[in-house]
Amino acid sequence: MVTSPQLKKVRRPSTRRESGRAGGPAAISRLIRLHQALAAGRRFTVPVLAHELEMSTRTVKRDIERLRDFHQAPIIWDASAKTYRYSASFDLLTGLRLDADELMAIVLAGHTFSAWGGSPLGKALTQALSKVARFAGHAISIPADRMRECLFGLDTPLAVDAGSRWFAQLLDCVLHSHEIRLAYRKPGSPKTETRVVQPLHLAYLDHRWMLLAHDTGKKAWRNFVLDRIEALELKGRRFISPPREEIRCHLAGSLGRFTGEKEFEVRLVFTPTAAPYLRERPWHPSQTIIDRPGGEIEVTLRLNNLVDVERRILANGRHVEVLAPAELRASVAEEAAALLARHR
Repeated sequence: MVTSPQLKKVRRPSTRRESGRAGGPAAISRLIRLHQALAAGRRFTVPVLAHELEMSTRTVKRDIERLRDFHQAPIIWDASAKTYRYSASFDLLTGLRLDADELMAIVLAGHTFSAWGGSPLGKALTQALSKVARFAGHAISIPADRMRECLFGLDTPLAVDAGSRWFAQLLDCVLHSHEIRLAYRKPGSPKTETRVVQPLHLAYLDHRWMLLAHDTGKKAWRNFVLDRIEALELKGRRFISPPREEIRCHLAGSLGRFTGEKEFEVRLVFTPTAAPYLRERPWHPSQTIIDRPGGEIEVTLRLNNLVDVERRILANGRHVEVLAPAELRASVAEEAAALLARHR
């Protein structure tokens, strides 16, 4: 962290929960422009940026707070240089989870169909998808950097097709808050489970569509992979959905398809070989980096579960060491010992 007395962290608000709509496509567009200015190392104050973007200073301050607090951007105020800046590298689009309407407005219109330019086909596709996005709204969210993957598919179309048959029906249930009964089979399970759930959101996590739902039997939020659903039935009951920001905050702590309720501070040390890749493509929006002697880096992440991060650690082999939490270090050590024994 910054230790110089001339540098201070931007004041964080109290632990109040952010409420209300984020501002839609226009707000996301402003956040991206703000991020681009910070990432480019530009010098600016709130009045300067407000004049440049033709908005009020109050709006700029609110956007800075949102980028810092909600998207975990490492923004500080540098008193000596009289400018805002990033205290560490930060990739906004890696972790930015956009609702359907925001995503279509920012990504589709601006980039996806650029190859067709102003052709009739490009205009028709953009217009059609924008209509779908407005209908889906906050019921669907996708990481910005996975948009092309969602549009043009994966290398495993059978898995996608298996889940896509439920997508439209689940979207309707989310939009209208209909309780449903699922016949769901977990991997390796000998039989199908019956689960009564309240569908809250459809999210693209770790290359697969998931249903985030409140499981009435377990009295907790759970993720359901769409291609593991074998049957779906409406229960006929309605429920009150939680605030949109509560869902966003729940998904924000996930590194992949798993989510949890407890927050973990994960600290990892990467060798000089792996370090450039962590700078180039951060694992999570909360990622911060501290340089260590010899080219190593110490990476800190704030996650709501340890399942997905353990898989990534093991994939990096000898190039990463877990410093904390203790249970993650022990789990990785146990898995590495078993791997060594199997290959002896």
